[in-house]
Amino acid sequence: MASTSSIKQILLEWCHSKMLGYQHVDLQNFSSWSDGMAFCALVHAFFPNTFDYNSLSPTQWQKNFELAFTVAE
Repeated sequence: MASTSSIKQILLEWCHSKMLGYQHVDLQNFSSWSDGMAFCALVHAFFPNTFDYNSLSPTQWQKNFELAFTVAE
């Protein structure tokens, strides 16, 4: 059975592979998601026509999370 830390690392590596090339995303740990940019990048990687990722700003974390959750739903 895999340990919790190895599962977290596997998940972070998978997310990182989906977000390559996205600005403002530097996945080091799960705290890296605090501005919403990583979540938006992950959603955008699967639904690229739903919003303009490049128009987002890390300073607007609430808007980023609202957008990512809305599109993901």
